Amino acid sequence: MTRSTVEQGTGLRVRRLTGSIGAEVTGVDVRAADGATAEAVARLVEEHGVLFFRGQSTDPADLTRFASLLGPLQPAHPLKPGLAGHPHVLANQTGGVTAEDTRCRDRYNRHATNWHVDCTFLRDVPVYSLLQAVTVQPFGGDTLFADLAGAYDGLARPLRDLADRLSCPHDAKLLYSDWLLPGHDEESRNRLLALPVVTHPLVAVAPGTGRKSLVLNPNCVTGIDGFSQLESSTLLDLFLAHTLVPERTVRWKWDEGDIAVWDNVRLLHNYVLDHGSGERLIQRAMAGAAPLVGPEGGTSRALPAV
Repeated sequence: MTRSTVEQGTGLRVRRLTGSIGAEVTGVDVRAADGATAEAVARLVEEHGVLFFRGQSTDPADLTRFASLLGPLQPAHPLKPGLAGHPHVLANQTGGVTAEDTRCRDRYNRHATNWHVDCTFLRDVPVYSLLQAVTVQPFGGDTLFADLAGAYDGLARPLRDLADRLSCPHDAKLLYSDWLLPGHDEESRNRLLALPVVTHPLVAVAPGTGRKSLVLNPNCVTGIDGFSQLESSTLLDLFLAHTLVPERTVRWKWDEGDIAVWDNVRLLHNYVLDHGSGERLIQRAMAGAAPLVGPEGGTSRALPAV
């Protein structure tokens, strides 16, 4: 039995990694990728959620160019500077892991990293996220992905009906609360305070396929609109636990040069703090951005300042 298939008309070979999400794609050199390649990649992301390309150029200019084929480039980060000379690339230096880093995790795995969707504290949420490994250790530091669309599909019908009608505030101040402490850099603090709180539907409808995904981001969702904190926390915990079952996840072991491309709205991701004190450098780029639209027609909106 063959473990891979060939994408018609492109020569790309696709090997599924799990029964739910994730595929490794060969036959791509990001330095030579063109519009036809990008169309094939977009189709495959739609099908598999996340794609992995091994052994690519680690020049951030090549990552930027590849991302630009998928949609308009987004700034490296709404609140942080990009890589010098590459304003669309964020350099994630995540080395020096200690035992304290894992001891301090909470039930959402929050501490130094966590399960999250990129930049949902913006009204226009990035469509595609791309990560590339530049420096990794020979063990550990894997990245995990979890399928929010599969989680929605697997909910009991009454829970789907309820989720379809809900919306949630997303606030960057929850993620960067330490920036508000006395003594922190004032410029960073002011940039954070200038970001409005945004509300997104709890379920997003994909514009191309109509597929529905839960919109969960533990690092900046502060509750559910109209619900008490107890009610919000209980429901959000339920939806998150439903998402993070092993059958809805894929785990990628990085080698230098590997690139991951995924549907940023559909997938949560997280990284494992088990590579010790060695250096780990991952570059990120994002492409495309749009408000989310819910099943009831509600859309992402910025809340007025208070």
